[in-house]
Amino acid sequence: MRNKIYTYLKSRDGGVSSNEIVEQVLKIKGSRPDICEKLIQTAVSGDRRFAIDDRRLWKVVEKENVSLAETEIVFLCFLSLETIKKTRTIVEISAQKLKDEKITDSLHLLVKPVLPVVPSIHLTADLIREMKDGISAEKAFLSLLRFAGESVLVGYDIHAVVNHLNVILGKSNECIENIPVCLKRLARKLVPDIRPKSLAEAASFFRIPLVDTRRTEKEISVIIEIFSRCRELLDEQGINTQEELLEFQYADADYIDFDRYSFDREFLKSIPQNPGVYIMKNANEEVVYVGKAKNLKTRVSSYFWNTPDRPQKTAELLNTVYSIDYEIVGSELAALLLEFKLIKQHQPKMNLQTEVHERTARYGSVRNFILIAPAVMENCLELFFVKEGLPVQRYEILKDAVNFSEVEKILSGRYYADTKIEGQPPLCSEDNNNIPQCNEITDIEAGERDIILSWVETNKDRVNYINVDLVSGREACLKLIKDYVKEKDTLYEKQYRWL
Repeated sequence: MRNKIYTYLKSRDGGVSSNEIVEQVLKIKGSRPDICEKLIQTAVSGDRRFAIDDRRLWKVVEKENVSLAETEIVFLCFLSLETIKKTRTIVEISAQKLKDEKITDSLHLLVKPVLPVVPSIHLTADLIREMKDGISAEKAFLSLLRFAGESVLVGYDIHAVVNHLNVILGKSNECIENIPVCLKRLARKLVPDIRPKSLAEAASFFRIPLVDTRRTEKEISVIIEIFSRCRELLDEQGINTQEELLEFQYADADYIDFDRYSFDREFLKSIPQNPGVYIMKNANEEVVYVGKAKNLKTRVSSYFWNTPDRPQKTAELLNTVYSIDYEIVGSELAALLLEFKLIKQHQPKMNLQTEVHERTARYGSVRNFILIAPAVMENCLELFFVKEGLPVQRYEILKDAVNFSEVEKILSGRYYADTKIEGQPPLCSEDNNNIPQCNEITDIEAGERDIILSWVETNKDRVNYINVDLVSGREACLKLIKDYVKEKDTLYEKQYRWL
């Protein structure tokens, strides 16, 4: 019946009333309008292909037809062991990236557990030796986050793993926001006769050889092969886009009723794929939650995916939120700073930790630097001038800028106060009252500075910045800034660092 309704709606331009669908598709005459609408709502319940607008007209929701063949995918495989406190800890991670139907990159990490692990058949002598030389869970998961980018994540029990990763990443104010594909659930949906509880059982069903010793570098090939077999079964059912795959994977999950919100799925589709901050409000226009995102569209839409593994916090938000606002910024760092200010301003009840950014122990040795990041406006860059004891100063500049006089003034006033600018008196003297004092910095300003210090320490291997303490003079520093700004690949391939 749903397919008949879908075909009829596709054949008509504009929306179609419930009465018309009941009469023309269901072949029922003379029903009251309210009865007709209830009939159609029941008939299409849980099917995201259908939507009803403010005029009470039904329409087909157009999908984002991103084919699976064009989708960038990161396959994930994890090895977790039980600790002496009966918890699970991830000790090994492998990932491979699929682009244009070819494996283009790979990642392998060993994680040093915080707690001793319980001896098991997976704990071989080689693994014990490698774990001792492993990196911290936080560093490993951050590396995985950078590797994944915005790819679709495919793993065997992906939701449980992502939830575990996000608990650790939350300490760095990071979050995995990628679209997840769970092979365990997908295999059960495609082949109802099998109920695989483990990767080994799924591999056995598809007759894929599985190695005796569990190591992620070997098991990830099994995950890739299972996904390939699932793709073949999906193709047979005409499922070949990201949207169709998600609908199929979560068809039996609780369906989100958008009638309770001031927005619909079309609003979610219209959100840009830029860094920014989203503000969730209740029906009384009170801010209930503020969040930041590297990709606003993916992050906000993720709250409304049909999934049976929705965290309790997300479920509470969906029951509370009525409207969503968002603000685009130029970079992930700018999103963090705006999120911090809005949380301080509104004190939303569902933001459990407003001081989450202040992590003095995470700071590295770099204290006085200039960070270069994308700005909101096209062909612009945003400069963050960080000086110990002073508020952060931000300045936007065109990439084809000719005049750097304002940048020169900031450098002289902040880092090189004894340096005279041509045609102007020196900015620093014994009786100069224009230099900001350390004790003038506010809590908000101190918080912003802490956020930037922590963020740079975490991301310094992939961001552009100048360590002013290692640059010999204002003119040399200004030249480096000009080189950054003029270089066309500054924020992409080329990475300059003075450490």
